[in-house]
Amino acid sequence: MIKNEIIYERTELDAEYDFVGIIDALDEEDRARFGITEELKKLLLNEGLTTATALVCAEDELLGALDLFYDKAVAGERFMLHFVAHGNDAGIQAGNDFVTWAAIRPFLQKINTATDETLLLNMSTCKGLHGIKIVDADGSYPFFGLIGAKQDLLVGDALEANRIMYKKWLNDLPVQKLVPETNLDIGKEVLFAISSEGYRKLRR
Repeated sequence: MIKNEIIYERTELDAEYDFVGIIDALDEEDRARFGITEELKKLLLNEGLTTATALVCAEDELLGALDLFYDKAVAGERFMLHFVAHGNDAGIQAGNDFVTWAAIRPFLQKINTATDETLLLNMSTCKGLHGIKIVDADGSYPFFGLIGAKQDLLVGDALEANRIMYKKWLNDLPVQKLVPETNLDIGKEVLFAISSEGYRKLRR
């Protein structure tokens, strides 16, 4: 049997982050009913970590929020971007607009370049792991790595995963161990993680 081995140029992420940026694209009813963003903000603030939140309800608002985060990246700030939205394997919903992964790509490429390729995405969306499709065949990477669910994500699982994962992250657990240890604590595989480099090399 031939075993294909990926040779990574960058196997670890060593960076300090200033805040978590949250882009909440749920409609107002679901935002209030699920409470994901409010719970996340409370958790992070209680742990002493700053958040920056963008509540968006259309594609232009979502892309505009990414431009604002790009400005922060250019100013030297480093951060994780956490998306809260309905999603599927082709993209995410923002109000009445459906935003494809391809539409998001150039905005994240700019941010990742400006942050010295330290950008992380955390997807509290159904099928969030499909966000890895933002990575194209060539060009700059849109993020170092992505965390998300393969299938539909239950609200309860999203809330529990956030509580566990961020506490581990804030206790300096390496990014590469966050997902397996979070799933172990939950008792089932809720989250998966993949790097842009790994995905691109798998496709070749």
